[in-house]
Amino acid sequence: MTGDLEMINLSTGERLRIDMDGTELRDTVTPPSIEWCDKGEHFSNRLHGGYTGEGPSQLWICLECNRK
Repeated sequence: MTGDLEMINLSTGERLRIDMDGTELRDTVTPPSIEWCDKGEHFSNRLHGGYTGEGPSQLWICLECNRK
């Protein structure tokens, strides 16, 4: 993040970045892919995370929590 505030609409990819001097940048980016980590109980980047278990007991665990 190069601005002081950056917001990305995860469903559309629309981004608003506001710099410290008040400059606004509006554009479209590829939104990050996130998933709920069942072990750490937080949202995390899906990169390198994985599922464990099967059926109703299947859980998704992020990379950081997988290392713990």
